[in-house]
Amino acid sequence: MGTVGPVLPEERVAPVGQPPDEHDDRVRWGMGDAVAGTLLAILVPGLVVVAVLAASGRSDLDGLSLGATALLQVPLWAGLLGAPLWSTYGKGRRSLAADFGLRMRWSDVPLGVATGLGAQIALAVVVALLYQVLGVDLDKVGTSAEALTSSATDVVGVVLLVAIVAVAAPLVEELFYRGLWLRAVERRWGTTPAVVMSSLLFGSIHFQPYDMPALVGFGLVAGVLTVRTGRLGPAIWAHVAFNLSAVVSLLAGIG
Repeated sequence: MGTVGPVLPEERVAPVGQPPDEHDDRVRWGMGDAVAGTLLAILVPGLVVVAVLAASGRSDLDGLSLGATALLQVPLWAGLLGAPLWSTYGKGRRSLAADFGLRMRWSDVPLGVATGLGAQIALAVVVALLYQVLGVDLDKVGTSAEALTSSATDVVGVVLLVAIVAVAAPLVEELFYRGLWLRAVERRWGTTPAVVMSSLLFGSIHFQPYDMPALVGFGLVAGVLTVRTGRLGPAIWAHVAFNLSAVVSLLAGIG
């Protein structure tokens, strides 16, 4: 099968379990770039939200239109997408495929979709059992997703919702967390710490405490897919299926 973004022989990603680019003096990106991207992804959207609230006289963002919500994703994605772009073009091999494994095969579609759907079902069961033992109200899970989905009141809204949740978010987030972050940690401490740390960060930075176990769990699944295949294609499609299945269930009134 062909791949998206063919990689030259000297630019292939290192085998799984070995720190990538260890002997490539062109690669100077690392943990500092990943941390900088994370800070940008937190601070810039926060400043934008404060400015929006001040300008509109609102006390919170409840009831914000889906279009406005989409625009507020721009500063977030500026950090998540900007950090890998800066890293590869300013301090790397000038290729998102070579530096971060942004490649895809046709076989990644069924592999990723099946894994994402399986993860959605399995994690829903695990979280339900965990919260039952801990006495946590399950109704608190998924409230952010419910609020976002409820703002899609027409066909245009649904299309925009799918574009945000099932297209843009999986691509940008996988490039940042399983691309830049995972590989930066892997280069320093190895594969297992890289998968665990990138998953914990992925779950934490959503700032949804009741959803965090499921988000971290999915992060682990996506991380394993990435290191087992050496590319982001399967994780991206798993993320698409994971997010889209939640949106569909909410729109259908199942969730």
